[in-house]
Amino acid sequence: MYGRLTSLLAGLALGVFATTATADAGPEEGKFYLSPMFSFIGTPDELGYDDSAWGLGGALGYTFSDKWAAELTFLRYDADLELIGGRDSDDIDKYWANALYRFPVDSAWRPFVTLGAGRGYFRRGAVGGTDSIMEFNFGLGAFADLNDRVSLRADVRGVYVHDDVNEIKPFAAIGVAIALGSLAPKTVPDADGDGVPDANDKCPGTPPGRRVDANGCEYDTDGDGVVDGIDACPNTPQGVTVDSRGCPLDSDGDGVPDYVDECPNTPRGAQVDAKGCPIKVTEPVRFDLTVEFAYDSAVINDLSFRELRRAMQFLREHPTTKAVIEGHTDSRGSDEYNQRLSQRRAAAVVDVLTRSGIEASRLSSVGYGESRPLASNDTDEGRQRNRRVSIVVAD
Repeated sequence: MYGRLTSLLAGLALGVFATTATADAGPEEGKFYLSPMFSFIGTPDELGYDDSAWGLGGALGYTFSDKWAAELTFLRYDADLELIGGRDSDDIDKYWANALYRFPVDSAWRPFVTLGAGRGYFRRGAVGGTDSIMEFNFGLGAFADLNDRVSLRADVRGVYVHDDVNEIKPFAAIGVAIALGSLAPKTVPDADGDGVPDANDKCPGTPPGRRVDANGCEYDTDGDGVVDGIDACPNTPQGVTVDSRGCPLDSDGDGVPDYVDECPNTPRGAQVDAKGCPIKVTEPVRFDLTVEFAYDSAVINDLSFRELRRAMQFLREHPTTKAVIEGHTDSRGSDEYNQRLSQRRAAAVVDVLTRSGIEASRLSSVGYGESRPLASNDTDEGRQRNRRVSIVVAD
């Protein structure tokens, strides 16, 4: 008897691990199914039965989703009894409710695990009465399609017989699962969902939502080698070299593609026209910066650096311009001394500009001493304003 059970288990294991079909085997999602089955059960010795019995039964199931299903099962066995003075036989009935979890694997059989509970009714001959015993069952099985409506099934489980028995008995079954009601039409395999069947798809693995041709390959409308789905610059002219996003190369980063850039290698940050050339400054631009100095000093204070950044930015945006840095002082001290001091102040600003990346060839400096005051030198406030630097920029 147990040899036959071993053979059944071996057959089920071979089925579960076969790999010649898809994971869609078994009852269809959202449908009822009927599952007649032929089964083996271990019987309780404590109630006078032989070790095992064979019987028929079936399950009514419903698939809630691709993975989850539920079944109501009825099984009947004609079991042998050991009685005083002889042998007899009588029926064992089992009523179970089970949940099934179906694994989403790529296999010829679709395995599932199951857990459930119910009652077993043991009729022990004409004088033995009927025992109703709570049972719990757990195990695994698998479905495999024969056609669109019928699937094979195989189960092996342990059945815990409660109450006075308190034993786990073996259970195994083979049968079929028959779908009830109308079935959804079978779809042609299209793994990437692009509308082109796998058998005809020359570009498998196309990302979802992409537009493809009859061969399942994405379009490249402008022919730049970058498919439309990721082309950030559609309609690129034929023959133009593009980057991985499908956009024309812009080597100097000025926003004008190389194929129309008449001024390649424009410095970073320069303002350019439609041809990629720096925009000319038609009239001199004067920066009257409040680059203020302490008395008798050419050291630029921290606040003044913020003002200098305005001039630096303008010079970077207009790389063809040149700048004259003008230094000024208040009236204290001799004219000769103030002339030298104003030159030192202008040179200090030139030094800051060159260290910030402005080419020294674009810069010159001049000291005006006390000759060009902005305010009266009769007050501390006025003298502070006169200790300054101005920057004049022109092409």
